Formats: sequence, C-alpha cells, structure tokens
Amino acid sequence: MGMVLDLKEELLVLIDGNSLVYRAFFALPLLRTKQGVFTNAVYGFLTMLFKVLKDYNPAYVVVAFDKSRVTLRTEEFAEYKAHRRPTPPELREQFTILKEILKYLDITYMEIEGYEADDLIGTLSVRALEQGIPCLVVTGDQDALQLAKNGVDILLTRKGISETEKYTAELVMEKWEVYPEQLADVKGLMGDASDNIPGIPGIGKKTAIKLVKSFGSLEKIYARIDEVTPERIRNLLVEHRDQAFLSRSLGTIVTNLDIPFVLEDFRYDHPQKSRLLEIYQELEFTTFARELGAIDEETRTPVQNFSKVIEQVEPGDSLAIFMVINPHHPMWAEVIETYLWWRDEVYVLPGGDTALLKPIMEDERIEKYLHDAKIAMVVLGRRGIKLRGVAGDTLLLSYVVDPSFEGESLQDHLFHYWGRVIEQDKFPEKIVGEIINFHNFLLEKCAPELLKLYLEVELPLSHVLAEMELAGVKVEASTLEEISRELGERLEMTEASIYDLAGEEFNINSTRQLGHILFDKLGLPVLKKTKTGYSTNATVLEQLYDYHPIISLIMDYRQLVKLKSTYVDALPNYIHPETGRVHTIFKQAVTATGRLSSVEPNLQNIPIRMVEGRRIRKAFTTSHRDWLLLSADYSQIDLRVLAHISGDPTLIETFKEGIDIHTRTASEIFKVPVADVTMELRRRAKAVNFGIIYGISDFGLARDTGVSQSEAREYIQNYLDSYPGVRRYMKEVVELGREQGYVSTILGRRRYLPDLLSSNRMVRANAERMALNTPIQGSSADIIKLAMLEIDRQLKENNLCSRMILQVHDDLVFEVRADELNQVALLVKKCMENAYQLKVPLVATVKIGLNWYDMSTWE
Repeated sequence: MGMVLDLKEELLVLIDGNSLVYRAFFALPLLRTKQGVFTNAVYGFLTMLFKVLKDYNPAYVVVAFDKSRVTLRTEEFAEYKAHRRPTPPELREQFTILKEILKYLDITYMEIEGYEADDLIGTLSVRALEQGIPCLVVTGDQDALQLAKNGVDILLTRKGISETEKYTAELVMEKWEVYPEQLADVKGLMGDASDNIPGIPGIGKKTAIKLVKSFGSLEKIYARIDEVTPERIRNLLVEHRDQAFLSRSLGTIVTNLDIPFVLEDFRYDHPQKSRLLEIYQELEFTTFARELGAIDEETRTPVQNFSKVIEQVEPGDSLAIFMVINPHHPMWAEVIETYLWWRDEVYVLPGGDTALLKPIMEDERIEKYLHDAKIAMVVLGRRGIKLRGVAGDTLLLSYVVDPSFEGESLQDHLFHYWGRVIEQDKFPEKIVGEIINFHNFLLEKCAPELLKLYLEVELPLSHVLAEMELAGVKVEASTLEEISRELGERLEMTEASIYDLAGEEFNINSTRQLGHILFDKLGLPVLKKTKTGYSTNATVLEQLYDYHPIISLIMDYRQLVKLKSTYVDALPNYIHPETGRVHTIFKQAVTATGRLSSVEPNLQNIPIRMVEGRRIRKAFTTSHRDWLLLSADYSQIDLRVLAHISGDPTLIETFKEGIDIHTRTASEIFKVPVADVTMELRRRAKAVNFGIIYGISDFGLARDTGVSQSEAREYIQNYLDSYPGVRRYMKEVVELGREQGYVSTILGRRRYLPDLLSSNRMVRANAERMALNTPIQGSSADIIKLAMLEIDRQLKENNLCSRMILQVHDDLVFEVRADELNQVALLVKKCMENAYQLKVPLVATVKIGLNWYDMSTWE
C-alpha cells in the first residue's frame, strides 16, 4: 500500500480524520488482534484511504484531526456537541496506531488546539487554491459542503465505509438551492441537532433554505425583516436574532487560520515499506501486507495457481469457497479476493475479476460449501453469475443447531462451536480449508428433524432470498420527497403548538430543556430521575399522557421526527444508482424464533400503524407500466397456530366456522352475547388475544388497554377459563422446556432456554415468556418459509415472469405482470393456504395495486 506512482495528479486530498475514523469504527465489527488490540477503526480508515489514493492518485495528502473536545466553539457556546458521548475506550487507542501508520505512509497529519479538523481543512483548501492547486475534501460531515467551489470538491461518505458521493459546487447548489457559502446561513436558521446547534426553534430546513434563497444572508434577512412572511416566521426571527447569528458562527468552518503552508511538506511519495509491513503484520492486516508484496510465505497456507481449478475440477468434486468483499451491502460490494479449497489445496483469485469463476460456479454438479452462501449468490448474481450446486452453508447449519448464537462471521462460528481460532495472519487461506470440516462437525450435532429443516427449508430458502435481494423493489424518490415536505410542515405546526402550550420556545430534542418545561415550569409529577436530570423517555410520557395536552404533542413530535429522519429521508440513500430499486438484505440466521429480518434498509420496522408511516408504502411501486404489486398477507396466523398447538376446541371451532376471533373472545371474557360486543370490547379482547401469545402480564395488559391492573388480571383469568386448552399449553410448554432444555416449532426448530432453571425470578419469568411465544412465532415463521418455497417453485415451473420481491412479517409482496395477475394471485393464495396442514384453516388475503399503499382486495 502507498507505492510510488509515476504520474500523480497535482491534487491535494484533505481528509477529515476524526469523521472517517468514527465512521469506520461504527461501520465495522469490533476487530481485535490475538494480543487484544482493537483494530476495526484503523482497518476501515485505511480501506477508505487506499481507495481514495487509488481512485484519485493525488500528489499531496493531509489528514486533519481534532486536538481535543475544547474548541473556540465550546468557548462560544458551552452546549456545542455537549450531548455527544465520550470516545469509546476501544476507539481511543486506535488514533495513536493510525497516526503512526500515517507517518510511515509519508502522509502528513495535523491537529491544532482549539480548532476542529474541518477548520484545518477549510484553511488548507483556501491556501492551496491560492497556489493553483485543486483540492478534494474527504469527510463524512456534510458541513464541509460549504467549502465547495471551483477547485474544491467534496467527497462525502454516505453509508458504511465504501460508498461515497462527490459534490461539486454546482451539485451542492442543485441539491440545496443555495450557494455553498450560504449553507452556514441556512444552518444559523435551522440549527443542527447532531452538533447541538440550536438555530431558531420552529424553523426547519425547508423554511431556512427559502429565506436564504430569497434574501441572501442573515444580515440581509434582518435588514428586510418586515418583508418576511408569514408573521409567525417573522416573529421567530425577531425573537431569536442572537441565537441565529450564534448558530451561524458555530456552523461556519474557519478558513483563515495562521498555519504554515509549504506544499512540498504534504507530498505523498516515500512510504517506509519495511516498517509498514511490520505494523500490518502486528495488526494482522494480511491483505494490506500482501499488497505490499512482502508477506512471509512460511506463515501462510500455500496458495496455488487459480487456473488449475478451472481446468481440472470435475463434476462430483467438492469445493469450499470464501469470498473477501468490502464490508458493505452485497449489491454494491467490491470483491477483493476469492479463495477456493479443492483436494486439500487452497487457490486464490485476486481482485474482482469474477468472470473466471463462472464455469465452476454455475455447474450444479460441483458441490460448493460456503459460510453465508446468500451473500455470495448476490455478489456473483450482480455480476451475471448464478451460484448453483450449494451443498452446504455453515452459517445456516449452525443457526439450525443453535439459533441463540448471535455471531455471524465464520471466525465467530468456528470458535463458538468448535473452539478453533484462525489467526489473522493465516486468514483467509486457512479458514477456507476448514469450511467442509466444520460443516461435517455440525452435521454430527444435528438431530434428524433439524437436519430436515436445514436441507429442506433453510438451505433452499437462501436461494429464494438471494433472488429477492437481487430483484429489489422500485422506490420513487420523488414520492418520498413529497412526504418529507409534508412531514416537515407537520413538524413545524406541532412545534408551534408545543411552544404555545409551554409558553416559550425550547429545544424539544433536549432532554434537559424538555424536563425543565414539563417538571419545573408546568409542574407535572416527576416519575423518574437520571444522573443528569429528569427522565422524559417514552414510558414516562405515556404515564403522564392525561396530565397535560402538551404530552400528546411531544409524543407526536417524536414519532414524526423518527419517521422523517429514519425512514422518509433515509430511504432514498438506499436506492441503487443503476437499478433504481431498493435491495434490502434479508437476514436468515439472526432471530431466535426463525423469523426473517431485514436490514439496509429495515423494511419491517416502518411504523405502519401510523397513517404517516403507512404512506411511505406509496413510494414502493413497479418499474414497468404494465405491472402491478400484489400483496398476500396471512390472516391472524399466530392465533391459528396457537389453536393448532394448544388443541383448544373453542379456538379450533372459532376458526373453522369463520367466526371473528376477537369478537368471540370479547364475548367469552366479558360475558356478553356476540351481538352485543362493541368496538371497544373487541379492541380490548384483541389486546388479550395477542397479549397471551407474547406472555403479557396483567400490568402490561393494563397499560395497553387503559384499564386497571385488577381488571386486566380478570381479563386474563376469564380468557384462560374460556380457552382451557390454551391454559394447559401454557403450563405444559414451560414444563417441557425445563425438562428438555428447549422448546420446538411445528418443524422441529429448537430454541434453547437454560434460563428456565434460573434462580433469579425475573430472568426465569422472561424465559417462560420465550417458551410460550417461540413455538407460536417460530411455527408461523416455518409456515411462511414453506409457502415462499412452494410459490417460488410454482412460479418457475409455470414459466411466469412475475416474481416475489419482499417478505415483511406475515406479508409477501410480488411484482406481477398484468396479463399474469389472476394466475399469480390464485397460485399465491393456494400455496399460502396449503403450506402446512393445521387443525384450522390458513387464510391469506390478496391485494393488488399500482403501489404498496393504494391496494384493493383481489376477488
């Protein structure tokens, strides 16, 4: 790494060290050497650094760091960044390591007491331009966009450590509608919660941009204050004038520091390779050491010529495969190396030229063993290669053996199950040779029903999920922008109402300021205090709900903020630039119950119970004019599974007769005829039905239904009297769990619960709730997986173009060609309702629409 290039660009790269180090630390797992030295932030930073050096080949490089948390800004405003947590101890030591590596890479690093890294970068960029040297600023902090100009571009890291977006001054103006140098004025008005810059309460991004765009600057806004409309905004500007100028000052990058600037001091051309090699080997950075070309071959498993495998591997042979990719979303991932184990030898294909893999990867007669085959399927599929012949997946097999283990990497699994430690200086050459042995080791631990679950459900399902990830779903950024604007307006209105009730403006996101308003000024009862003051968490607000109308507004405000920032404003970042679609990752081996989860983005957490949350689904649509979305949702599958495994005759009869279960339960526990059940009684009965499944307490039920704890206790007792089979199941499943150490689903999936024998009452009670819930939730998960497999098989068997693209809880979503609609709808409904033979009927409701929000029931 850092080899001298013959022709370098007359370019100065300025790197925000703190920003990128923090980003790397939180993006990567907590790596450490066998001596216990933490290395993830250093590894991630160097990965980003070397990519920038490769892509831009600069002649000059400077890395800027913050010297301390005390700066000119904290002297001006003590609350500046005050809410940020101290540097984690696992990260603190990595700064020293990184600075040493930079020294031997011949890369200058700078830090000055009282100033932040971006102040150094701002000053250096100005000084460089004075000498005619263009600059590239590399950072994760959008504040740097104010530095963009002709000759200064900004490279922003977007997600993780490998995806970046380059901003020119023109692009900044296009996205923000103001000149880069006006962004500080915008921040003066809207503030910045991440840095605890207050701005003007009640003025958001949209209004701030509009004002700066119309008037030009804070000075010009206040010079023509009488022209500002509406009156509410004008009054806010007048009242908070000093705060606006303070906030602009805090958000303005300093560009005139008195620091020495000798361009040649920043030249990057004489790395000390021998010393770097020693450091890389100490830190077990095998890839970096190898790229220096000098790693000691005696410490490694011999790596053979890759072409030999391509030429000589035969049908019936077994291969183990280990792909080294950047720790990033598989749809974007860069392949670094591919390792194959074949006939007791290890072979490596350096770089991302995966085309050479195509013949053996697509030959299903060649058995392949991997750890997390789905990632390889997506990475290869993105490159036009179909991975066939997967005979074993150690991630899925170990998950079936014990779903409670939370590790994901092969190293973690080898150590947890087998006690094997692969030293990083022998990784990944050594680890690829262990995959098949590890697979065989796990097979020996696998009970027959678990082996069947692995081979007939989990392993084939990984292929289906890979195809769904590759397909993705079309998401319209323009629709999300419209929703974001509307949410911004709702937030401004809610803020204004909160300020009216509080009698003053304050930072609603500040726990300290909110606590002062609620408890000191409004005199609400203090329910909980923390080391730093009053608690204002969700539980506290729920208990204060009836004390003052401001509470409901604050709860609404928090929901809207989370909805806007976490979902509406974040989703566009996940739209793939080439496909125009969002490709969520389905995690198959994470939950202890067997349910699938999704990440990057998490589509299962969109709060669809809120009207605003449901509207997000309006952005999910199709890429083709003559296509539709089809959604198929299991109706009350958990309650149907409860009826099946408990064998309760009343529950079974209710579902067989098609009686509304919540109305029936209301009739039973409230002792009223079915015809007299009101919507309120049905709502309470519904809470009881689902509460029983999740092992809810009388306290929890009282909180959910708004009744007293004694009433809730009576509801539960009446429920169990009405459904004695459920009472019997609840007792027997816990006893069985204690006896055998685990509980099971209908397909034999196990969840081990050693805490059922705990002497700690609370720990034991929590394990009992898991024992009650796991067979129900886990069996529901089993059923939907069986349905997905059968649907996929029949879609392909019938040569249909329509495809399954999403699974969210009990809901499957398909992209369907219009001329295939009735055939696919019937096929999906039939497969879902016949996925498993329960004692009660399974019912799936099918809906269709042009998007995931505006859907109507298919008849």
